Amino acid sequence: MVSFPGSSALVGRAAEVSALLEAVDDDRAQTVLVAGEAGIGKSRLIAEFTERLGGEALVLLGRCPELGTGGVAYAPFLAVLRGLVRKLGGEAVATLLPPHPALANWLPQLAVHTGGAAPEADRIRLFGEILTVLEQLAMTRPVVLVLEDLHWADDASRELLTFLAANLADANALLVGTYRPGEAGPLRGLVAELRRNPGVHVLELHPLTSHEVGRQLAALLGREPGSELITKVFERSGGNPLFVEALGQCPDELPADLADLLLGFQTGLSPQARTVVPPAAVIGSPIHHDLLAATVDLPPDELPRALRELVDRHLLLTTDTGYEFRHGLIRQAIHDNLLPVERTALHARAAAALHARGDALDPESRADLARHARAAGDLDQALRAYWSAIEVVPATHPERLRLLEQILTLWDRVPTPEQILPTAKLSVLEQIVDVAVACGATERGIAAADAALALLVPGESGDSGADPERVARMYRRRAYLRATTGAGPGEDLTQALALMEGMPDSVERAEALVQSAAARVFQGDAVGSAVDAVAALAIARRLGADALMARAHAHLGLAGAAAAGGAAAGEVRADSETDWALEHFAQAHRAAAVAGDARIVVDVATWESAVLVGAGRYEAAIAAVRQGLRAAHESFRFAESAPILYVKWAQALSALGRWDEARAVVDETQFAQLPPLSRAALLVCFARISLATGDVRAAEEGAQAAGLLLGDSRWAAQYRLELAALTCSLALVGGDERAAAAALTGLLEGGDGVATLFAHPHEAWPLVVLTARISGAPAELLALGDTLPTASPVDAAQRAAFTAHLAGTAARWAEAVAAWRGVGRPYDVGIALLGLAESAAVEGNRVEAGSALKELTEIAARLGAAPLAAAAAAVGERARISLDESAARAPKAQSGTASGGFGLTARELDVLRLVAKGMSNRALAAELFISANTAGVHVSRILTKLGVASRTEAAAFAHEHGLLITAGD
Repeated sequence: MVSFPGSSALVGRAAEVSALLEAVDDDRAQTVLVAGEAGIGKSRLIAEFTERLGGEALVLLGRCPELGTGGVAYAPFLAVLRGLVRKLGGEAVATLLPPHPALANWLPQLAVHTGGAAPEADRIRLFGEILTVLEQLAMTRPVVLVLEDLHWADDASRELLTFLAANLADANALLVGTYRPGEAGPLRGLVAELRRNPGVHVLELHPLTSHEVGRQLAALLGREPGSELITKVFERSGGNPLFVEALGQCPDELPADLADLLLGFQTGLSPQARTVVPPAAVIGSPIHHDLLAATVDLPPDELPRALRELVDRHLLLTTDTGYEFRHGLIRQAIHDNLLPVERTALHARAAAALHARGDALDPESRADLARHARAAGDLDQALRAYWSAIEVVPATHPERLRLLEQILTLWDRVPTPEQILPTAKLSVLEQIVDVAVACGATERGIAAADAALALLVPGESGDSGADPERVARMYRRRAYLRATTGAGPGEDLTQALALMEGMPDSVERAEALVQSAAARVFQGDAVGSAVDAVAALAIARRLGADALMARAHAHLGLAGAAAAGGAAAGEVRADSETDWALEHFAQAHRAAAVAGDARIVVDVATWESAVLVGAGRYEAAIAAVRQGLRAAHESFRFAESAPILYVKWAQALSALGRWDEARAVVDETQFAQLPPLSRAALLVCFARISLATGDVRAAEEGAQAAGLLLGDSRWAAQYRLELAALTCSLALVGGDERAAAAALTGLLEGGDGVATLFAHPHEAWPLVVLTARISGAPAELLALGDTLPTASPVDAAQRAAFTAHLAGTAARWAEAVAAWRGVGRPYDVGIALLGLAESAAVEGNRVEAGSALKELTEIAARLGAAPLAAAAAAVGERARISLDESAARAPKAQSGTASGGFGLTARELDVLRLVAKGMSNRALAAELFISANTAGVHVSRILTKLGVASRTEAAAFAHEHGLLITAGD
């Protein structure tokens, strides 16, 4: 923890200190971000805040190292956890963790009590362990996690910060971060995302006023400054407290240059103290005492006195492991003021001191040795040091990726790197790709894969002489990375499989086949997907690879409509293709349980729900979605796995006519955090509901927004087909049949035309049904009614509706009604009943027409489908059929924000009831299948609407006002 002496009075920040202290006790506050330019007083504010807390809260501090100083991945969190171990002891921290935790890779002293990290430990497990530790600590007293200088945070730290901000939502823990907005870089996107959450507050520190500058000068000088001096310092400093302090050192001589101003902090130092400053500036932050002592040219007995002087003068601050500069700007000014030859010499001395320690160096010090050797021009030693650091870093750790990339940048600058390191450039590139895949560093992994393939396959003609399986593996890895960008795997998978054709069974070939099965099914090639999955399954069985078996079974389930795929492999088929697919999903679940891979459990539930929605088994789909969301919660993979599950949940509820529930699957905050494709799919789903309820404007706005999100990616083809059907329906509602026909014509002319429709028959059928209603629709599309596959009862119902539109007979419409009843889709039953009533009336069957209209109006009233009710009334009036008043009553209004007492929505009432049971945000999130972050947002809104300050008060208020009584009570 940083020891921050009172070098100057804290002026003009009383409101900010109060805001931070109030946030600790405010259940609605989850995160506070302190923003301000360099020198504005962020660290000074944090020091005052933590000092005021006293022993009331457990304060954990971490700082991001300055860019360019060689900080390791997760540096601020490493500092936090090391400080925690020093405070509580390794044994006490170990009791908060499971056996063989991933954190043992970070803190070897934990391994004594927990055992070494499990081989399968990954970053999500690591994140979950850190979250668990913080939550358990917060059960006994408030926890305040402070992360300073987030503008310098590395990729891995930002990812962990995002995870904690989304999941560390309980009232007894507060995350505080400081950053410079002008230097935020990649942090900007994260800050923008966090600011949408009402539980996140931003304190923006503004420059001091002229009066406040006068108060700071008075504290610095020990006397009241004259008005002329106050004016000069205020104008020169711009109200920046650090600059005011620097100017206050020499009030009679105001430097003209900022660097000179910062160098003024050295004024009046003894020669011994001045000797310490340059090496400290070169070492960077943090400044470990042993390294500084070995680098400074001072007798051992003089160094402590020099350091004491620097600390007393507030140029250096003490930390748990050494020192750091009062401010990064001061260190930078001193460093830049050195001559290049001086900096080189000091880096060389630091490198020599670290090298002398040999194998005793920890991973962070090995990386420091590489940095100093490189800055000193000793690239051979830098290369060795980077390699030495890699040897003690876990295989999937983001720090390994950074170190490997440093080796790669030096490789071509060293004459004979192969003689220095026991590896080759190609092996370095392959390792970069492997770590990039594990860490999700997509662009960096693709760049390394490109470079590796350039070495493996130097030209398109001739044999490179490389091992074909090695080349195939790199093609497969690049295909995977490319697929994660949304662009698809390209030809890489085809190349990989072609290279391994005829080779003995191997895990690599099975992996490529499984990956190909996934790519093909999403491209609409279900048959090809099934063939690849069957081949992968055969290899996985022979090799006893449970995880591969689970994935192969899952892809067979997803491609279940491909009957030829199962038959060709000699698979035993069930009575229906859906049952056959579900059997494969069941086998996938069993294999995943044996493999112990939570990711596969989530994936299987996701794909299973998609098949069930397509087959019209909507209640089963909802059960599968809930299973997947529960597994995602338990494995800390909610953010990456929940979006597509939300889409399938909303689609199933919408089909069942549970439109309020469908709209409530995600709220505004959750929706904004979803990836573009998931947002587009939900927008289309919600727009269809809006159109059915008569809100045409909302439907048009939803369709337009979805179109912008979908773009022209081939991977979005099925959603574009759904959007096309929605667009045509909107045109028909507006009476513009010509526009609807033009839209269908454009669909055939764009992309792969009819091939796309056959690749996605489930999404194509609604378009085919629409052609039967549109004069001037393309004949080619109309002809698909006879040839498009019906792979599920839903598709069969669509075919029945298509036939009824063309035939226009009551008998055909009765068949369509029966088909839609069979899959439980009330709105589509209503549409078919409307056709039945019209046809029966024309045929003179008034009894059948009246019966159809009565049922139709009941359905429309129940759903809130005003246009459908109006259409039924119009048919009744034209046919002179009197409808029962109770059946013809106006449909109820529907919305996703039905209010309960005190302005609470239905979802907020659900949350309040769980809060009253004492559930934490994590627990109620799992209960309601939402993210912990969203749960925190709901709690924050509930407290605001009820006018209470805590969860306890909210529970008491709810009991007093009867808000916990449900409809069934």
